[in-house]
Amino acid sequence: MIIPHRDTLLNARKVYSQCANKVEQSIAAQGLTALLSNQVIGIGVATEWVRRAVEMDNIHYMGKRFNKSKKNDLFIELLRFNFSWFALNAIFTRNDLLSLFGTPSDRSEYSAFSLLYNSAVPPNATVRLEKLHLLLNTQITTRLPSTSNHSVSTLEAIYLKYLPNNIRGRTARAIQQAVQAGNANSLDMPTLLYQFRNWSVHGNTLHGCFGSHSRFLEYASLLQETLADVHYETARKLRSLL
Repeated sequence: MIIPHRDTLLNARKVYSQCANKVEQSIAAQGLTALLSNQVIGIGVATEWVRRAVEMDNIHYMGKRFNKSKKNDLFIELLRFNFSWFALNAIFTRNDLLSLFGTPSDRSEYSAFSLLYNSAVPPNATVRLEKLHLLLNTQITTRLPSTSNHSVSTLEAIYLKYLPNNIRGRTARAIQQAVQAGNANSLDMPTLLYQFRNWSVHGNTLHGCFGSHSRFLEYASLLQETLADVHYETARKLRSLL
């Protein structure tokens, strides 16, 4: 049986395809303008990556040890998240598509992504965010010299292990401030989604920071569920705007 967020991605892909068909109809009527070309390229890329995200069932390695690993479900979800992110990136990095949703607060990538997120209003985000905060506030023990005699929160473990010393960027500063406050509850969903994209893209699987395989899998799945909802709601709104 297909898991719920894959079903959501499947529905999003169908709506993105309908969006592409609407642009193709405009091209047939008006000719291939620069705007329409950019729109159909972006929607096409989004459709392709969403399709890869939803249809991926497993990862196959050359080594038997990796293929038998109990952690494979986690790495599949990490890849699914990245594929989903590639798809959304194809929308919010093209002004000919993003401008249909409004104007970002500044020229940063985060603002462009945040505009799509806030336009989508993904359902169940509040409940998921509470669960994410709980996971990030969970105390664990970790092998770091500065924490050898006491436990730290999962968020602080991530901060100590993976954030650079020269903190730059809105989401990294938000993580730093939450760690200094001793509580993850100030972090909103767009920040956690965007920061997970950074952690994931830069090769930081974070597994040890969560203290258990099941906690990290839950964390990754909650974010993927939300990103799938963002895709579906974005696709539906885009269809009405084209």
